[in-house]
Amino acid sequence: LGPLTRAGTRPRILLRRHKEGQLELRAEFQRNSVWPRAAKAYLIDTILCNRPIPLLFFQRATSAQTGRPVYAVIDGQQRLRAVFEFLDDRLRLIASDKAKSYRNRCFSELKRKHQEQILQYDLTIEELSGYSDKDIRDMFVRMNKYVVKLSPQEIRHARESGAFCDFVEKLGKLKYWRKHRVFTPRQIDRFKTVEFSAELVILLVEGPQDKKSAIDLYYREYQQKCSFRKTVEARVSVYLDWIARAVSGFETSRFRKPVDLYAFVAALKEVSRDGKRLPGMTPSEVTKKLTRFDKETRSTRPTGPAAKYVAAASRQTDNIRPRTTRIDIISTILRETYG
Repeated sequence: LGPLTRAGTRPRILLRRHKEGQLELRAEFQRNSVWPRAAKAYLIDTILCNRPIPLLFFQRATSAQTGRPVYAVIDGQQRLRAVFEFLDDRLRLIASDKAKSYRNRCFSELKRKHQEQILQYDLTIEELSGYSDKDIRDMFVRMNKYVVKLSPQEIRHARESGAFCDFVEKLGKLKYWRKHRVFTPRQIDRFKTVEFSAELVILLVEGPQDKKSAIDLYYREYQQKCSFRKTVEARVSVYLDWIARAVSGFETSRFRKPVDLYAFVAALKEVSRDGKRLPGMTPSEVTKKLTRFDKETRSTRPTGPAAKYVAAASRQTDNIRPRTTRIDIISTILRETYG
């Protein structure tokens, strides 16, 4: 392993290097920007109070185009984003513990002495050298696992690679998730679409599974090759589009929620015999029954299958038993239409 070197660097220097392309904030294995405004503002307040913040870890390389050194931020991108946003007047502060006069101010509205306090603040950097890509990924997981807690999928994104990983990350970028409000922008940033895509792939390959164990197993088993990739990708697209057409007001219905959408895809797979009967199934014919069922599940006191469905969609939703319950109920609704 190579040596670590330590240096103190001013925020304005790092911002300039970032704008010049010498500082990469997010390596491919890192999560997206997820800090809320309050966390960012609190970091700026920490600097204004002249308190230390955690180390930043950089990895140095040489640009093939320019021959200049370039730096990848291994740990600290959330902190740097907060500082850069504030310096660019894209972040306003919350009231400080030390000075209420900071409330709702951006950088250009601070007194000159406070601006200088931020610009002259020393950010302590550890430069990593001699580490393999696997070592760097492991460091990232270890540094972040117990801070702003990484979700299971963010840990997979940082740690895993290979055919299955590439496949589900591609599906996670489908415009469908945002267009139909299946996930919020924040959930998308935290790779919830990728995790859900992995669940759908496993569903279409093997049937309903227990989420807690199935996803990690697939990342390991299909690291080298996904022979089912082309077929499953086409089926995911067909099923999702069919459902969006079959459900009236899909974007506001319960069926666009991941818990319900998973059950719907599983039921459609079952009733259509893995898609073989799908061409003859007209979405408009089932719309009326689905609309009525959606309304029943939203009533104050649902009864019958609606009550059973609501219970199965409320607790331990990714366990196999409640999943099977939801799938059976939706399958029954579909069969009432198609026989």
